Amino acid sequence: MQKALVVKAVVVASVFAVLQIPLLMIHGLVYERGARHRAVVEELSRSSYGRQAFAGPVLLLPYTEIEEAVLDGRRVERHRIERVLRLYPDHEAIESTAGVEIKSRGLFKARVFDWHATLRGEFVLAAAPALERARPDSRVVFGTPLLAALLTDPRGLGATPTLDWNGANVALARGSGLSPAINGVHAALPPIEWTPGLRLPYALSIAVHGTESLSIVPLAADTRVHMQSAWPHPSFGGQFLPSPEPARGTGPGFDARWTVSALASSAQQQLQAWIDGVNRCADLACVEHVEVRFIEPIDIYALSDRAVKYGFLFIASTFACFLLFELLKRLRIHPAQYLLVGLALATFFLLLLGLSEHIPFAAAYLVAAAACIALLGYYLSTVLGSVRRGLSFAVMVTALYGALYGLLVSEDNALLLGSLLVFALVAAAMILTRELDWYNLDARAA
Repeated sequence: MQKALVVKAVVVASVFAVLQIPLLMIHGLVYERGARHRAVVEELSRSSYGRQAFAGPVLLLPYTEIEEAVLDGRRVERHRIERVLRLYPDHEAIESTAGVEIKSRGLFKARVFDWHATLRGEFVLAAAPALERARPDSRVVFGTPLLAALLTDPRGLGATPTLDWNGANVALARGSGLSPAINGVHAALPPIEWTPGLRLPYALSIAVHGTESLSIVPLAADTRVHMQSAWPHPSFGGQFLPSPEPARGTGPGFDARWTVSALASSAQQQLQAWIDGVNRCADLACVEHVEVRFIEPIDIYALSDRAVKYGFLFIASTFACFLLFELLKRLRIHPAQYLLVGLALATFFLLLLGLSEHIPFAAAYLVAAAACIALLGYYLSTVLGSVRRGLSFAVMVTALYGALYGLLVSEDNALLLGSLLVFALVAAAMILTRELDWYNLDARAA
């Protein structure tokens, strides 16, 4: 009997190893479908508008430094350098709303948003302009000042933005005015006579469409951002989180506020480095920002991937129960029956993935689990020799499916719940076999 038990354990272990193949294949399918979903989102972004990042406005004061020399009693220009002085707002308040819609392509969906914002603030001129000069005695000539606002994907601009500058309406043009490679809008401003302490108020209204996430770069010395949306599932990211927490209303949607001081942020310096090419990031994502991602609360591919990773525990627990039945009830279960039950358990994960692409994840989980539990209960009623045993085994599998669902929906407590589940299974096996004489199994079988 001892030898037979060892042989049986080796055979069962071999069947368990074989069943890892379909689990790996299902895991690969989950990854492939998830990658396809991400590709569809990127494709929708390329064909319409993508993730958006907004920064601004920035006041640009272009100037020319002219180096002169006296030759034969006349001043002669020897050299000139074109430079730009960039100024940032003293304070800025952004009031905005964001509406979210679902855009579909086949089974795959992406969330697109419509951001409407009004930015109000002012620039305050210092005692003297901080001009970069090669020679202190050179002559400086100022050009036409510009106001620039940066946007990652200008295709997402909705209605034409409007700008009120120092009490007058100013037309906006395409392009940031910083360089042809940097997207955005800009406005040519009336000449500015530098007066220490001069206040230049502005109000910019802009509408932006984007896909899935919006970032805002806080460039003012004191930036306040307020955003409202009916979307119930925001995810806040970036270097600054909204306050006070939890930044949600009592109804659906959220109401978030950010307050960012230039003393706590390096956004101005990082933007300068990015514009000058020192920081070689592809877009504004490398500059400190606040971010809102409009997410689905349940990522079916992430949850399916996590579920498949627990597949080995399902099959191992089931096979362990089979061995206990063989030992305690003196049953004989053929390796082919182990294999069929293992395949039924693996099929659950395939059903879960397929159903969750058409119906909510919770409903897909319930349907797939109910189908597998019913199949196993019916099959094992014959394999285990009685309906009661089959139903008892179905109850055990039901408990496993319930525990797995708890692991999936409680990501923060997944390790704790998983540890408790493994402990419970080991404890159950120890309690059931506590009186079993492992050295005298042949006598028990007689």
